[in-house]
Amino acid sequence: MFYPEQFRQQFPYFKQKDAVVYLDNAATTLKPQILIDATSEFYVSAGSVHRSQYDAKQTALYEQARSRVRQFINAESDNAIIWTSGTTQAINTVANGLIPHIHAGDEIIISEADHHANFVTWHEIAQKCGAKIHILPLLDNWLIDENALVSALNERTKLVAFNFISNVTGTEQPIKYLIQLVRQHSQALTLVDAAQAISHVKIDLQKLDADFLAFSAHKIYGPNGIGVLAGKLAALEQLQPLQYGGKMVTDVSKDAIHFAPLPYRLEAGTPNIAGVIAFNAVLEWLAQWDFIQAEKHAIALAEQVKVRLKNDKNCQLFTSPEPSSVVSFVFNGIASSDLATLLAEQNIALRTGVHCAMPYLSRLGVPNTLRLSFAPYNTAREVELFFQALEKALALLD
Repeated sequence: MFYPEQFRQQFPYFKQKDAVVYLDNAATTLKPQILIDATSEFYVSAGSVHRSQYDAKQTALYEQARSRVRQFINAESDNAIIWTSGTTQAINTVANGLIPHIHAGDEIIISEADHHANFVTWHEIAQKCGAKIHILPLLDNWLIDENALVSALNERTKLVAFNFISNVTGTEQPIKYLIQLVRQHSQALTLVDAAQAISHVKIDLQKLDADFLAFSAHKIYGPNGIGVLAGKLAALEQLQPLQYGGKMVTDVSKDAIHFAPLPYRLEAGTPNIAGVIAFNAVLEWLAQWDFIQAEKHAIALAEQVKVRLKNDKNCQLFTSPEPSSVVSFVFNGIASSDLATLLAEQNIALRTGVHCAMPYLSRLGVPNTLRLSFAPYNTAREVELFFQALEKALALLD
């Protein structure tokens, strides 16, 4: 069983007098007490990691976190877990790391569903290398057009990047099947942006068969400034380092430099140790909760909202045809920014704008949307508070 109130009690945010109704979880999740405690414990300690004998405790916790992430997503090896600052840096590590392998006339495939972290990055890499970009269209159900994918694949395709779950509509792409299509029709590498998926689905990286997978800790109750690039060892070995410096070399002389093996070759410099150790504590804590039931609770709240918004003839919904915890919408004739401002004045925290996904918004045919996104710590009472605030705001803007 999953008990939302017990889960909610783990988050100090809700104990504050000025806490608002927080419905912006697709942007970032709130932080549990276990994260705060682990972070504080590190910062009152001394030393770094992998530097000296006296920092053995921190080093052990740091590497334990790598192992725990490997288990969490079922990667093939601890060495296949690379620490980054977040999803964006993880994608850039892959993109810049593959520059030696991408030549003029080669092709890269992305889609209208992609976040700017994917869309912009691969556009820039294509321009730098003289490669061609294919942008896959979305069908009316917001799924990637698989026929367009097959048509685009050929012997010059070097990489295909997929968005696992959209931060705009909450639509989940059939990633495993799409990767199978890539394997059948090309030798291309595959990259999965799992920033939104990491807190909503149980990821098995080896079953997905993806070459690269990227996500951020702050999307799953972890700290900001920590992310993961995971993947197949054979694929990661192809990447030239994005950054150079200390800790990623084994020998340096005037004549030659020898890089360390994975994962350290791609982790130059002093890392965000507190973030890694805190994320380890969060994943250990998260294991005691029923992941599937927690997600069902969040989805049930979002579905209640969808049903009620559908009853308003002036409301346009942009959501996944399948149940999801994300609800994007606009009200005809009303500026979303005005509505968001009035809701914020009533202590309702939601997101408005383009959600770093302008091509997706263009496909939807709107300049922006309002977005509610639910987490397991949200409640039915908060849904009611949202609708009370919405009614007042719409009355003022009518």
